[in-house]
Amino acid sequence: MNKLAHGIVLAFFATTCWFFWAVLQMPSMVRLKGQALQLPAFTTFCIGLGTWMAVVLPILAAAYCLWVWIRKGENRNSWVAFLATATAALLFVTLPSIVAIYLPLVNALNHLPAQ
Repeated sequence: MNKLAHGIVLAFFATTCWFFWAVLQMPSMVRLKGQALQLPAFTTFCIGLGTWMAVVLPILAAAYCLWVWIRKGENRNSWVAFLATATAALLFVTLPSIVAIYLPLVNALNHLPAQ
């Protein structure tokens, strides 16, 4: 049961990392008519780093799950600790990215012509 729970948490974690990567693609879609796209430096940094994080985090989680599945012993690690660690990792990666995603939107709204 513990191995199955680790697999389910890993599947949801990998799916969430894919959604995280997809959300990071949104700032490049904020364009004003007649103006070139200029992303803030923090947004560009988060997009570049977030792309790597969306790949590295599931690989690390999969490696940990393989270690749990292969290891034999009486004291197996609980899936609850894995769920808490995966959720915390996503939280710490996602919070700065949310700010970075909204920066181009706020910038675009500030540069709209007054009508």
